Amino acid sequence: MRRLVLVAGIAAACALVPPALAQEPATACMVPVPGEGSPAPTAQQADYRARLHALATGRGVRVAVIDTGVARHDQLARLESGPDLVAPDSPDPHLDCDMHGTVVAGVIAARDTGIAPSATILSIRQSSAHYRSDARDAEARGAGDLESLARAITAAVDADADVINVSVVSCVAPAIAAKLNTRPLDDALRLAEDSGALIVAAAGNTGGSGSGCSPGDVVYPAHGPTVLSVAAVEEPRDHADYSLPGRLAAPGTVPLGLSPTGGWARGDAASPLALAADEVQPLTGTSFAAPVIAGTAALLRERFPDATPAQLRERLHATAHPGSGFVDPLAAVSATTFSQSRVVRPAFVAHPAQRDAEPARRLAWLAGSLAFLALAIACAAALRPRRIREEDCFNARHVT
Repeated sequence: MRRLVLVAGIAAACALVPPALAQEPATACMVPVPGEGSPAPTAQQADYRARLHALATGRGVRVAVIDTGVARHDQLARLESGPDLVAPDSPDPHLDCDMHGTVVAGVIAARDTGIAPSATILSIRQSSAHYRSDARDAEARGAGDLESLARAITAAVDADADVINVSVVSCVAPAIAAKLNTRPLDDALRLAEDSGALIVAAAGNTGGSGSGCSPGDVVYPAHGPTVLSVAAVEEPRDHADYSLPGRLAAPGTVPLGLSPTGGWARGDAASPLALAADEVQPLTGTSFAAPVIAGTAALLRERFPDATPAQLRERLHATAHPGSGFVDPLAAVSATTFSQSRVVRPAFVAHPAQRDAEPARRLAWLAGSLAFLALAIACAAALRPRRIREEDCFNARHVT
């Protein structure tokens, strides 16, 4: 199982010699595991998609995907190149060695299944488990830190992104977080807000063997008051057991995602040998819940081009299901005006709400429809035993 480490920005400030970023992968790229065919909607899902996209498709909206790179794919008709902070001397923001950013982008804007299929995707490659942060050290951490995250957000704003999706996050123990210099990141978050760009981030995953986030960790950038953090659900009302709390929630499983090599993939493997042994990692995690919300925000941005990030956040909170925070894109987009009333929602979705029969049936239908749109069917039972993609939640290493 892979592990990426996102190092807090203070590490760079303490380094006596600036690291030399590797320009080639230090370890083999992930191997996509092909799916059987391509996603096929049910009649109910096709009807939901038609009604949603009669209102908005994301046309004219730019969504920055700050991730491991977004590969060119025939399902992504509007894909733009942003900076490559992983290998800046030989940049290729469309090289996705981790098979992560491409899947995230597909949830947002894949032609056949994306929430906002007409949105423009801006690929900013900021992290990778397969590149070393210091080319001179074979044991160095993977590429990506809080400082480069701040630069990526600033680059997204400079490129006029309307929505910024960050599915790669950093989890830091509170005692360490108190010592970090997060001013560059905080400044970048403030710049995005002031520039009208809404930031959506994964809430983070827990993980075994110290490789994931822990309850109570400070999660960057989901910690920011202007950032919409997104938890994952397995069933329409059930908080996923691997997910940290978030302000909103969406399905966190992608049965078939866009493969960086073309076509569709049901997961990935660390090597051809692992693939032969059927050691397949399913596409599961809060990484894939966040782009459901980012895609919905892109629809809202098209429908309400003058809305501020605060108004978009309020609309998403107001139309989410009470208690669970589960977002129905059609409910969010279909209202014609912004409510003038302030809707009070829990700050974080921590536990599954108590079920009542009729809303549960309604949300089950919504989850099924949303699953096709975002490739995020809440069918955990079909995937157990499940291994969480650990790059969705980076441990931050503090350097004193």
